Amino acid sequence: MKINILRIRNAPGEKLSFNLSKKLEAVEVNGQVFTFVTPVEAAGEVVNRNHLFQVKGMTRATVSTICANCLEPFELKLQGSLEEVYTRVEDDFTNHPDSDLIGFGGDTLDIESEVIKSLLIEIPMRLVCSPDCRGLCQQCGANLNVQPCNCQMDDSDPRLAVLKKFQP
Repeated sequence: MKINILRIRNAPGEKLSFNLSKKLEAVEVNGQVFTFVTPVEAAGEVVNRNHLFQVKGMTRATVSTICANCLEPFELKLQGSLEEVYTRVEDDFTNHPDSDLIGFGGDTLDIESEVIKSLLIEIPMRLVCSPDCRGLCQQCGANLNVQPCNCQMDDSDPRLAVLKKFQP
């Protein structure tokens, strides 16, 4: 996902709109695989801020992953925001007081990794297919969203099993 900034490269204050779409490979985060079902989209504008190029926009994609409760695949729509500042590598940005700058060379900004980061930030901590997902039976492994099981559940705490001896 690249933006050609040749038109605004030497024009401080000028803006350039972009609307990009690209099919990306799956990414893995902490052992969880996210497969992009739709092309990843990014739209916004680049502003030349006197040798700093500010990119602002929105990102969007649909990913497929596995539910933490029932272990079934499901799709998750993600929408993130993008706000990054790029500077030319030749401008020695390592000594710049703003350490969040991203270096680039030539006349194009490659925003792909920042687009992916903006989407991954939007992933919920607990990935479930629906808020009322019942998960799997702990004894037989049946998907309780699909069918009930006939397992007898013993909800008692095993640490308190000794107390059962004292019941009359």
